[in-house]
Amino acid sequence: MVVGEPEVYTVVREVNDHGAATVRGDNGSTYHVAAYADEMLRAYLADLRAGDRVRMDLVRAGVRANVWKVSALYSGEPITESNR
Repeated sequence: MVVGEPEVYTVVREVNDHGAATVRGDNGSTYHVAAYADEMLRAYLADLRAGDRVRMDLVRAGVRANVWKVSALYSGEPITESNR
């Protein structure tokens, strides 16, 4: 990874009614997203579908093992199945 470059994640499971989603990093690791720095980030991710790719930063959400918070999204068109 280049310093300062956002990670790219693929949506595995779309945001559900509780605001949780599952994404996979390009390194193959799976992340369970359950928190967002603000409502705009949650709404943006909720618009994506399984298979779509997005540039964002994740940080641990509390002390639970594999629960993550979206801390930033990066500008530019989301990477979707239709524009790969």
